Amino acid sequence: MNVLIRADASVAIGTGHVMRCLTLAQALREKGAFVAFLCRDLPGNLNSHIEQLGFRTHPIPLGEEDGWDEDARYTQATISNSGKHPDWIITDHYGLDARWESALRPFTHHIMAIDDLADRPHDCDLLLDQNSYAGQETAYAALTPPHAIQLLGPKFALLRNEFAQMRATLKPRDGSVKRTLVFFGGSDPSNETEKALAALAAPEFSEIALDVVVGASNPQRERISLLCISRPNITFHCQASNMAELMARADLSIGAGGTTSWERMVLGLPALVISVATNQEQIALHLASLGAQRYLGKAGDIGADQLQAALLECMHAPADCAAMSAIAMELADGLGTTRVAGAMTTEMNRIELRRATESDDRKLFEWRNAPETRRYAFDSNPIAWEDHIHWLRASLANTRRHLLIGEIGGEAVGVLRYDLHDDCAEISIYLVPGNSGRGLGTSLLQVGNAWVRMNLPQASRIRAKILPENISSQKAFAKAGYVESGENFEYHIVPDIHIDDNRMEK
Repeated sequence: MNVLIRADASVAIGTGHVMRCLTLAQALREKGAFVAFLCRDLPGNLNSHIEQLGFRTHPIPLGEEDGWDEDARYTQATISNSGKHPDWIITDHYGLDARWESALRPFTHHIMAIDDLADRPHDCDLLLDQNSYAGQETAYAALTPPHAIQLLGPKFALLRNEFAQMRATLKPRDGSVKRTLVFFGGSDPSNETEKALAALAAPEFSEIALDVVVGASNPQRERISLLCISRPNITFHCQASNMAELMARADLSIGAGGTTSWERMVLGLPALVISVATNQEQIALHLASLGAQRYLGKAGDIGADQLQAALLECMHAPADCAAMSAIAMELADGLGTTRVAGAMTTEMNRIELRRATESDDRKLFEWRNAPETRRYAFDSNPIAWEDHIHWLRASLANTRRHLLIGEIGGEAVGVLRYDLHDDCAEISIYLVPGNSGRGLGTSLLQVGNAWVRMNLPQASRIRAKILPENISSQKAFAKAGYVESGENFEYHIVPDIHIDDNRMEK
């Protein structure tokens, strides 16, 4: 499966769009997908960070980004130049809507829109809004096509696995405030971090330990670092890679809304929230009405004195903080990324591969000799039982041949065979009679691509030979990421890239 993600990051925009898309991209890669990004080359972008994580990034030069139509044309040209149409295009961008998505329809099989605002129409197959606010369940009714699947609410929040893992070992919170986490996103353009430090400088907070986190795109990071060094009980973090750990050991958080809200909630971390962007206000108010956090107001309306008063109230009301923690954990469980990736790869997830055995002899014989199977086989003649048994036993004994059966719920739907020749795995495929027309050919190939990637590390490519008149198979292979190479079709396997994931915060 090939995926193209259109998202931007900058000092002004922040890094949240790209960071949550990176989380999804990593989950899709684990399922065998090839994922690339298309991002504007804005000040404070994360393009180099995306590349460091092993994802190809196509930068959009400055001057090419104005208007949805110019953006669509640039995206179309990027896809055409790559020579490979993606199975999915994911857009996480407030400036793009149904017009952009419709323009990209001929260049992909599926479109996913990630939205937080519900303020514009989408021409998409999958709509994700991971937030929680009043009226969300009907917000997109008139903004998406009838066939579009809507994934709504924090249970679909795109969070890294570390939060769900940390939740499993989290100790119960008693509501006391001895350690506070300060984090206002990757860029924090209004410098709310320094405001929080000014509030926490009061003598009554001298016994509270602080973790202060900023992103690499924060223009005030050096000044904030010096402020932290000059005071006791403060630890400064830039591009923290252990946010789950920091949140787990903190007793209270002071910060902004956005994706960080769901991270805090998964770990039951009570929070004093200040909205730093317009799209955060409605969500922050709703979560506060549910008792999952305390919302203080918009950044421009909140000063150090209001922060001090709110912090003192939390320190003097541990039962309220403990209740806030419990409510937050009920709303978010940290498994959203798995759910979203599963929704994108439904057919892939439904198909399971197992190795064929001698007990499959009769079924394989009947499937292979069925007229619809023989129709496009290179040898279309029926196979005698004795010849079949000899072939099957030899195949199962051959360590360079891998004969697999794809099943859905225990019911066989197709057969894959991979013959290994040096760094190339040659594939043979057919569907079990009665399964044509369900789109299972592409899904079976995609599952097979992932299987080879995981089980045949010596294979750098998969090669298929297809009869020229077998147009349906050619289309299925193309959708599964194969490209024409002379008389064959080939799928090039992208190796795993293991790089330390230095987090650049939202």
